[in-house]
Amino acid sequence: LRDVAKVERGIDYQNFKSAYIIMRDKNSTHEGKKEETAEDAKFLPEKEQVTLTVAKLAGTNAVFVAKDVERVLEEYKEELEKEGIGYIVTRDYGERANEAVNELVMHLVITILIIAVMLVFALGFKESIIVTFTVPAILAVTLFIAYLSGQTINRITLFAFLLSLGLLVDAAIIVIENIHRHLHAHDVDCKEMDELLVEATDEIGAPTNVATLAIILTMVPMMFVGGMMGSFMKPIPLNVPVALIASLVVAYIFTPYLSLKLLKKPKHKHPHCTVEKEAK
Repeated sequence: LRDVAKVERGIDYQNFKSAYIIMRDKNSTHEGKKEETAEDAKFLPEKEQVTLTVAKLAGTNAVFVAKDVERVLEEYKEELEKEGIGYIVTRDYGERANEAVNELVMHLVITILIIAVMLVFALGFKESIIVTFTVPAILAVTLFIAYLSGQTINRITLFAFLLSLGLLVDAAIIVIENIHRHLHAHDVDCKEMDELLVEATDEIGAPTNVATLAIILTMVPMMFVGGMMGSFMKPIPLNVPVALIASLVVAYIFTPYLSLKLLKKPKHKHPHCTVEKEAK
C-alpha cells in the first residue's frame, strides 16, 4: 500500500486469513519502507568476489557434471584456503535434476502400486503382475527411442513421462481383461491356450488402436507451437505418442506371452467339448 490517506479513509482490505479489517480502526498508520532501487544499494568495503558459472555441454548429464565440479572443489579446498580463498555454491542444477528424476521414480512406483492393488481386486493377483510389468517395459522402450533421437533428460521430458503414466497401462489392462474374460467363458475347454490368447487379443485390437490414435492426435497441435514456448513444449508431443505406441506393442506382444506363462485355464470339463475331441 503506497497511499496512507487512502488507507485511513476506511477502505476494507483482506488479509491472508480471509478476515476483513478496517485500517482506520488501527492505532496508527504510517509509511513503511519504499521499494528498493539501484539508488538504494550500499557498497561496503568487503573482499573482492568473483562469480564463476560452470555450464554443461549439450548432451551431457547435469548430475554428473555437478558431482565432478564438487569433487574438484574438494580436491583444491585446502590449497584455496591457504590462499585465503573461499567459495559458496549458490546454484546446483545437478541437484535439481536429480530431484526431478527421483520425483519421476516416486510417481512411477506409486502408479505401479495403485494399478497393482486395483487389479488384484478386479481381476486377480497374476493378472496384476502382468500389467504391472508393462509400465517399466514401456518406459524403457520410450527412453531408448528418446536416446536414439538425441533427446536429453530434462524437466520437460520428465513431465512428458509423468503425463503419459496414466495412459500407458490402458492397452495392457484392456488386453488382460479380455483374456481373463475368455479364460472364464463357458467354452474355454474347447480351445487351446494359444488359440484363446490370440482370439482375445485380436478381438479388442481395432477399438484399442483407435482410442490410442485419438489420444496421440490430441498431442499433434503442440508440435506447431512456435517461439520459446514451442521449444519448451517440444518433448511432450515427441515422447507421449512414442510412449503410447510402445504401450500398444507391449500390450500386444508381452501381455499375451506373460499370460501364456502365468495364467492357466480353470479346471472344469464340458461334455460337448469332450465328445467333440473324442470324435476327432
